[in-house]
Amino acid sequence: MENKLVHFDDAAPLPPIKSVGGKGYSLIRMSREGFSVPPGFVLTVDFFTPWVASITATEQWRDFVNAPPEEMADRAAVLPSLAENLVFDDDQAQRVTSAMERLNAFELFAVRSSSPEEDLAGASFAGGYETVLGAVRRTMEQSVCQAFTSCLSPRVFVYKRQQGFEVNQARIAVVVQAQIASEVAGVGFSVEPMSNDYDRAVFNSNWGLGETVVSGLASPDQYVVDKVSGEVMETVIGKKETSIWLLPDGGTEERPDPRHDKPTLDEGRLTVMTRELKRIEELYGRPMDIEWAWQDDMFYLLQARPITTFLPLPDEMITPPGHPRRLYLDATLTVQGIQEPLSVMGQDFLRILFGELSLEVLGHEKLIDPDEGLILMSGNRFYVVLSHLFHVVSPEKFSNAIGNMDSLVCEIMLEMDPENYISHPTPDYLHHVGPKIVAHVPYLPLRGLEAALVPEHSAAVYHSRVEKTLGKIEADEGAPREVSEYAHWLAAQFVHLLVHILVAPMAAAMLARSRISRIFASRAQEDPQTAQDLIHIDQALPHNVTIEMGLELYSIAEALEGLDISDVEELGRRLEVADLPPEVMSAWRAYLDRFGFRGPRELDIAAPRYWDQSQLLVKQIHSLLSLEKGGDNPRTIHERSAERRREAHERLKDAAHAMNAVTGREYNLLYRLVEHFGGYRENHKYYLVKIISFLRRRVLQEAEQLKAAGRLDRTEQVFDLTFDDLARVLDDPGLDVHELIARNTSFLKKLGHVIDFPHMVDSRGRILRPKRPDPKEGELSGQAISPGTAQGRVKVLHAPDEKPLLPGDILVARATDPGWTPLFVNAAAIILEVGGMLQHGSLVAREYGKPCVAGVQDATTLLKDDELVEVDGSAGIIRRRA
Repeated sequence: MENKLVHFDDAAPLPPIKSVGGKGYSLIRMSREGFSVPPGFVLTVDFFTPWVASITATEQWRDFVNAPPEEMADRAAVLPSLAENLVFDDDQAQRVTSAMERLNAFELFAVRSSSPEEDLAGASFAGGYETVLGAVRRTMEQSVCQAFTSCLSPRVFVYKRQQGFEVNQARIAVVVQAQIASEVAGVGFSVEPMSNDYDRAVFNSNWGLGETVVSGLASPDQYVVDKVSGEVMETVIGKKETSIWLLPDGGTEERPDPRHDKPTLDEGRLTVMTRELKRIEELYGRPMDIEWAWQDDMFYLLQARPITTFLPLPDEMITPPGHPRRLYLDATLTVQGIQEPLSVMGQDFLRILFGELSLEVLGHEKLIDPDEGLILMSGNRFYVVLSHLFHVVSPEKFSNAIGNMDSLVCEIMLEMDPENYISHPTPDYLHHVGPKIVAHVPYLPLRGLEAALVPEHSAAVYHSRVEKTLGKIEADEGAPREVSEYAHWLAAQFVHLLVHILVAPMAAAMLARSRISRIFASRAQEDPQTAQDLIHIDQALPHNVTIEMGLELYSIAEALEGLDISDVEELGRRLEVADLPPEVMSAWRAYLDRFGFRGPRELDIAAPRYWDQSQLLVKQIHSLLSLEKGGDNPRTIHERSAERRREAHERLKDAAHAMNAVTGREYNLLYRLVEHFGGYRENHKYYLVKIISFLRRRVLQEAEQLKAAGRLDRTEQVFDLTFDDLARVLDDPGLDVHELIARNTSFLKKLGHVIDFPHMVDSRGRILRPKRPDPKEGELSGQAISPGTAQGRVKVLHAPDEKPLLPGDILVARATDPGWTPLFVNAAAIILEVGGMLQHGSLVAREYGKPCVAGVQDATTLLKDDELVEVDGSAGIIRRRA
């Protein structure tokens, strides 16, 4: 039998959300759990079946559901008028009359829409549906009809489509609830919205009904309460410009309250509210927001729904309330420039990789220990546990070092007190960790010395060892290894390559570059030319594989010169079928052979490679065709940068010899190191991504077999498994793959609303942000990264293939990785939210001689496509131009 009406206090089991809607379900659940909820009932979705049937039978409804997506909002505009003449049938009227008799003690009511999709953990239709306040018995039918009609609102259909809900059906429930004539009312959040702090509750309040707070009609009071201690941390008295009050005979009136400058809540009431909010949070097992009211010293809960916009953390990252907090740095974003969550398998491989690194340099896997490690792979991200790292590297040294990767993190470090986050006691394995590493890899210093004394020989040995290791990996590709074992073996091969071959020359070059800066530090402060020279000696160094990616791509465009290529689609088609001159196809195949395993988000094994999806490269080649051969193209820019480097070196060499003979000789030695090995700084990532490509091929081979056997719907689903999962699935034909995928991706689904991951967050969810002074009107500020000034139209990109970047555009992005490198060719300048002097985008910008400003908070939100701006890479300023 259809359940058409449910009372809050019925003894029956809880009804499903799809019947009573999210709001109705919450009120019923809280009422039955003993919370102080005004009594009422829910008219279920089935109650409105006759009304829905009459509406969906109309021509206007058919026009709406058959409309293309871009026209749906316009077609929906006429739908509310279809409900104007709806009335209760006999069964509906009898049910409502009977239900109202149980509320005889009340004369005024609140009638609210309750959608089956509303107030779920992943979506909140706050403000999308209708509420009637001060409803009376004689007009209850009209009030219910008004609430029902809101399910036909165009804004509701637009939101549904955005959230992935079905829009071709009208489904709604309606709550009828005794109206509280509140003296004070408002909303509460069990997580502080701005900081995301799980231990801080926030209450907004105003005199009268809470509608002025919910609808934003007045500036409410705000109270922030520590949920652990109960202390009121912050009180802000709002202007409370207006308030809404119930009228005795029904309806409401809006009027100012003379107490607009007085606080609406005291500590006693805040204590009660915080206690009840914590109870609600405990009941639902997640952060909640509530609507509440006070009447005659009684506290009432009017609504509770999950907060859908907070940043969730996985359980292993969270410490209990009141316990010492841990501090995490999101290295996925800060170091690697990856904004999107990693795949399950991508995160698992990085865990395997750092486990092998820990074994290699320390003899154990403590580096990735969930409780004591420096590295934490969790929540589809890669974190550095700063609370443990600060036992090895002082916060001051860390701040100085991280400033080269992410200037915003450096600012945060300067403003915070790190002592609040240092873990106690120090994990045992971190005592004297430096000597322990040297004991396990005793020849590391010798390799660095070899690079310093005989760089030519060291470089030759370097390349020989790299080729030998890669040859071993290529030869082993077809070996009959179990897939999890193969992942561990490849990770071990890379760690060996990194520790025994790649690190020493790269570290020697970085130390040499740092020493050169110190030699000329005081001179650079007084002489702008010296300051510029210190920037230029880093540019156009030999053997920079990332810069070579751009140059070789331009070589393909050069080979296309003189051919009649009408558009990107034609170029892509002709490359695919080899319908181009031999020299073009040769250059194209050589490029894919050398760089085809790379691509955006390339550290994630799930990310497609250029040889999987070459369209991004094709677009860039096509855009390069418009560049003049003798103008500012990648080759001339690189040659000009190399000449500037040589000139800068000569000036610095003369200056060093002018200081004294010893400094002159030291500078010569240091520059040789920089020149020979400075370009190697991208090699470790290049080789890691190449090794990941071997593993990706093997995994996709296994996935094809699983798909053929009907165990996967799509081959890409394999990346929702860990390597151990995949090994088990291959060994056990009866294992439910989809169940494993659902379990592994459950947290990933919680991140669906997260647009920007924070640079730093603590174990109680608090997001740390820098306190920046307000910039001048018409300006944005950040860190000066690459000198020069350029003016152009903004192009905001969240992914490298999102839209074309034309020559002269100003590239604005949150962060970049090597997969973005081809775009830098066309960019007149680069603006980054994340970055420092050594972050990938910064290095490439300097190599290409493009002005660049990094660490520009909210740049991708504040700047809009086609907006005219001037980027001053020397001053770190972006100026808006009319």
